[in-house]
Amino acid sequence: MDVFTTLRRSVPRRLATRRIGVPPEQGATIVDALVANGTRHPERTAMRHREASGEWMSTTWGQYLLGVRQVAAGLAELGVGPGERVAILGANRPEWHLADLGAMANGCVTVPLYPTSSGEQIAYLCGHAHVVACFVDSHAQLGRLLEVRDQLPALRHLVVAEGARRAADDAVVGLDELRAAGADRLLADPAAVDARIQQIDPAGVATVVYTSGTTGPPKGTMISHANIMWTLRATTPPYGIGEGDRWLSFLPLSHIAERMMSELAPIGVGGETWFARSLSTLAEDLPACRPTVFLAVPRVWQKLRERVEDALQKQPPAVRAAFARYEALGLRKLADHEDGAGPPQIPGLYETLDRTLGSSLRRQIGLDQARVLVAAAAPSHPDLIRWFHAVGLPILDLYGQTEGCGPTTANRIGNVRIGTVGVPFPGMEVRVADDGEVLLRGGNVCLGYLDDPGGTAALLEGGWMHTGDLGALDEDGFLRIVGRKKDLIITAAGKNVSPQGIETDLRNQPLISEAIVIGEGRRYLTALITLDPEELTRWAEAHHRLGDVEALSADPDVLAEVQAAVDVVNARRSHAEHIRRFQVLSRDLTGAAGELTPTMKVKRAVIYDRYRDVIDELYAGT
Repeated sequence: MDVFTTLRRSVPRRLATRRIGVPPEQGATIVDALVANGTRHPERTAMRHREASGEWMSTTWGQYLLGVRQVAAGLAELGVGPGERVAILGANRPEWHLADLGAMANGCVTVPLYPTSSGEQIAYLCGHAHVVACFVDSHAQLGRLLEVRDQLPALRHLVVAEGARRAADDAVVGLDELRAAGADRLLADPAAVDARIQQIDPAGVATVVYTSGTTGPPKGTMISHANIMWTLRATTPPYGIGEGDRWLSFLPLSHIAERMMSELAPIGVGGETWFARSLSTLAEDLPACRPTVFLAVPRVWQKLRERVEDALQKQPPAVRAAFARYEALGLRKLADHEDGAGPPQIPGLYETLDRTLGSSLRRQIGLDQARVLVAAAAPSHPDLIRWFHAVGLPILDLYGQTEGCGPTTANRIGNVRIGTVGVPFPGMEVRVADDGEVLLRGGNVCLGYLDDPGGTAALLEGGWMHTGDLGALDEDGFLRIVGRKKDLIITAAGKNVSPQGIETDLRNQPLISEAIVIGEGRRYLTALITLDPEELTRWAEAHHRLGDVEALSADPDVLAEVQAAVDVVNARRSHAEHIRRFQVLSRDLTGAAGELTPTMKVKRAVIYDRYRDVIDELYAGT
């Protein structure tokens, strides 16, 4: 076997002539697009997943479409009809896609649930959405659902991917069993599913996606089939996304960003979805997939950078010195570009180092074939974005919300303004209201909130979607997000302070994991800070210290490091935005403790209540 054969087997063949974007023949719904792919290219790979043996297994578009048709027919056989709501509770895997598209093909409305949801959260969401059937990926998830089943009178059917348990509960059926029943129904009536697909109203609800619920109960965002297809047609052409592109699916599919990016976009354009085994295996799965389009939240990008820096510490001094030079030249080149200055002082050296060190780095990470690199779902620190640009991985900040079907604005390849979230996608209008709130209008705007006419009216008041975010547009139309309207702090002196930027700056400092700024009605700002366990472990090893996170969080030298980080952040901000005092908490915030949403956003009200005594102590004597 020669090297070229090995290369062809390890990297999927790129199409000689590839379509860009979502062409008209893909239809008016995402189900139409799937049917088009399965009909025109039945042998082309649609999905890849890793077996327990470590081998990557492929699913073709023809197999994908067959599985979806069988799931749709199986649901119909169970008596689940068009318009009824079907939940999906599980990790990223091909069965998730089969459940989602299969339910839609049956005319149902899908309701994705976070796999980390508590029993209480599952009960609330399924109850609010009047879910009649739920797909789960494991018996462990099934057990959690069964524990709250008595609170869900509408729930009639549970479908588990790991196999049947009908003997234990008549409501439980295995996915294979459901597909077999669907196959039998299709034999008896081959056109049954096609008829339901043709009856799907593009303007009707395709899915109900719940918001994170940082300030109250989650709201069920109603997204139509037309919203999905309009958004895909608006967002894929500007980046040349089309046939043959590859995505690695690893963030929760219950989040609109990952679902649009690694499930719905590949169906729309005819690309490939690869499934990472978990977030913890990302370092191994990235080089296997070598995605051409890659989305990650800032925290993941930060961890990738830390992994690179840790690996560098094990290299010989000459390699470390060369990389430091490469990094410095890359940052200088970027700064010159941002300032409108001339070329770097040493022409050609950066390009030489990029072809050697940079190329090796990108290949080892698994992003050497990536054309589109996106940071989304949380604020990115500009210094983090600049570092990746310097090493040849130009991350594009993207902004959007569930209510806007995911993306609204983004930086463009070759037209990046770091510190902003870019410009609106074609067809999307963005303006800033008099009070600073970002407003949106376009075909991506949702239908409103499920069973919440008051919330819907407030969201869509005046024909614009009210995002709840505070922002500013520069003279070239680039949007900068300042913070959340509801999070705005008004100090005792009447100063308006948005905590988001301060918190992002703090989280970008060494050792700090989370930072919650406090100051509503107070004379000055304070902060609750948690430490990153991994970074703290590295610090302890370097300083020859023993102890767990709780013990180290009180170490005087650790506290001195945190104070230095706070000082750095304060130096960049106005006097009113200075953090005067802080308290390091003895552990990091977690979703299990109810402190973070499934999307890792801080629940401020929970933190304020839980740490009320700590907060009061920060203001004692003032």
